[in-house]
Amino acid sequence: MLDINVYLNIKKNSMKKLTDFDSKIFKLISVFFVVATFDVRTMKAAATLELSVRKGISIVIPVCISGLNDASGTQKIIEDNLKCSGFFRILPTVGESSGTPNSEEFVDTVNLQSWSHVPGAMFVQAYLKEENDQQVCRLSFFNALTKRCLGRRVVRQKGSNKRLFAHRISNAIYKQFTGEAGYFHSVIAYTYEIQDSSSRVAKQCVALVSIDGKECKLITSPSRTGAFLPHCARTRPIVTYLIDRGYGQHKQIGVMNFVEKTEFRLPYQRNFNSTRISSDGSEVIFSCSGENGASLFTYNLNSGKAYPLTSAYNSCIDVSPSYSPDGKRMVFVSDREKGIPRLFVSGVHSGDAPLCISQGEGRYFAPAWSPCGKWIAFVKRVRGMHYLCVSDCNGGQERAIARALVIDRPSWGPNSRCLAYASKSGDMAPYKLYIVHAFGNPSGGSTVRLVPTIIQGVSHGANHPSWYPLSLEGHKE
Repeated sequence: MLDINVYLNIKKNSMKKLTDFDSKIFKLISVFFVVATFDVRTMKAAATLELSVRKGISIVIPVCISGLNDASGTQKIIEDNLKCSGFFRILPTVGESSGTPNSEEFVDTVNLQSWSHVPGAMFVQAYLKEENDQQVCRLSFFNALTKRCLGRRVVRQKGSNKRLFAHRISNAIYKQFTGEAGYFHSVIAYTYEIQDSSSRVAKQCVALVSIDGKECKLITSPSRTGAFLPHCARTRPIVTYLIDRGYGQHKQIGVMNFVEKTEFRLPYQRNFNSTRISSDGSEVIFSCSGENGASLFTYNLNSGKAYPLTSAYNSCIDVSPSYSPDGKRMVFVSDREKGIPRLFVSGVHSGDAPLCISQGEGRYFAPAWSPCGKWIAFVKRVRGMHYLCVSDCNGGQERAIARALVIDRPSWGPNSRCLAYASKSGDMAPYKLYIVHAFGNPSGGSTVRLVPTIIQGVSHGANHPSWYPLSLEGHKE
């Protein structure tokens, strides 16, 4: 196993030097530490980076859904999901239906005919039943004008989670009409922050919230050591995070399977700054500070071995790594050029020199590589304001899609169309979670929406989002 003590040259008598140096590192990994203290209006006036938000870029599909008998709120959940995607306009059921669904062959011809005059209108006939202790929804899809059946899908689920069942029905409808996998069942891991009434220190732990904000739960305990900066794998219910062991003590890196409720801690206690996990959950990539700089390492969870990814004797600061979807490349923040934080791309195990891809002015933070592999999202600070930006993986086509006093750590949705990010309106204000359409709302509506984070009736701060493509129960589509 790699001797990280040797690579990083960390000695007991260097702790004071490291403590002073850490403040510089944290300025690179979290925009919280670079919030200016002057008036917000002054900051807005000084900002010059214009937002480039595209609207109405795709065909919006009018759709009517019949047969769900909305006693449990299933139909409303589905309609809200489809509207939030921006690809659908919901057509309400009208008049009296032509009967009650009593078989999968039933079709509500009244509502099918009612919307035939709307160009491009689609009709969905649903049939709900229980089979062998499973909830089952059989869906038939029709062109409202021609009355031609376009296909059928079946959604099955064990358990009594009605909201999850509705999300999975939404996924099936979304997939049928867009050709893309649905994401409405997915969740966002984030740092839960709430002020401790007995002290000025905020409690931090890791929590999960459904993307509609209706289900929210803790996965680490706020009464134990603090946990923050979570990052989720994409194919397994695994999340990695930093563990704060208290004042003056080194941090640890935790890895949890949040379905099985098992936790593993990397066998090191160091000045860790940031951590990410590979898509398949097999490797953890992290930044660790030494006497003169911060370097990137990877730890293989199967072999238990760690390897340096950038020079272990760095005089520069390398932080905030993010894997490409195939795990072969990474993007990270470094101040190796003129001491200004910029984005760099390099091979994970190739040994190639990192390539700077930042092309604009300002300081770059918190990059995230999209699941499709084409895009990189990041936070940019220009003249006191913070912008959520997107570029291609070579740094081209850079544009800003959201702006706020403070924005922290974007995370891509499963379909590479949406981003979750944290933002706050003032130095003492709590962070809140938002979801933004990265390439514009197809319907031309609002591109940003708030994700409520409420546990036991209490709203709390939410920072460092990481979008997990499965459900709270670990369901796969």
